[in-house]
Amino acid sequence: MLYLLDCLEGMKKMENGGIDAIVTSPPYNLNIKYGKYGDNKPRQEYLDWLVEIFCEGKRVLKDDGHLFVNMGYSNVDPWVGMEVGLALRQDWILQNHINWVKSIYVNDKTSGHFKPINSKRFVCPTWEHLFHFTKDGKVEIDRLSVGVPYEYYEANIRGKNTAETKPNLRDKGNCWFVPYETINSKELRGKHPATFPVKLVEDCLKLTGKQSGVVLDPFMGTGSTGVAAVNLGWEYIGYDIDQDYIDFATERLELKKFLN
Repeated sequence: MLYLLDCLEGMKKMENGGIDAIVTSPPYNLNIKYGKYGDNKPRQEYLDWLVEIFCEGKRVLKDDGHLFVNMGYSNVDPWVGMEVGLALRQDWILQNHINWVKSIYVNDKTSGHFKPINSKRFVCPTWEHLFHFTKDGKVEIDRLSVGVPYEYYEANIRGKNTAETKPNLRDKGNCWFVPYETINSKELRGKHPATFPVKLVEDCLKLTGKQSGVVLDPFMGTGSTGVAAVNLGWEYIGYDIDQDYIDFATERLELKKFLN
């Protein structure tokens, strides 16, 4: 379900402990040009606002639930993502701090996309924070659900290990290379300035180890969390205050369900 509603107002109407995962990317407070939302709150007001929202999120989340918060930053304001993580520390345990890598140069090849900048002082930001919070820091995850093949698999099946007892899959760690899809048209992105890839949400949901459940996105935007939920057989709840984003997300999700 998608709701044209302030997320705090919406979550206050929800029952305790009914949500399996929260996956979201709140506004970064970097004066990004959204449709209705003004992304330029005074810093402490912004942090207090997010603390209140995620405190309500903690109430509606199951005790073994997961909170994934994607936070960016800018070169002129490099602290904002870290300050959000520290602010949430009062109510949550940071179980994993993942780097979402959007673009990388390795083995003489550049892969992925990033927004280039013109500067004589700064390098281009090519990654963002992905904070994985839980209520007590002791919630089990399924690391191999987002695992990757070994580079030298044969070296790992010697002795007691066999292909049956040790599959060709390992934990990929806390740097996740998840590139954007190549979409140049603003209309095809729902005119939203700060979307994130569906696969990033899918990997978060897979990491929970749950085969199904209910995922909440307090800042649903163009519906990427909902699309990931449909792809994996989860239910979803999303809030946004912008009618244009809700309309775009609704059409996107209806098409996804039809194609599935």
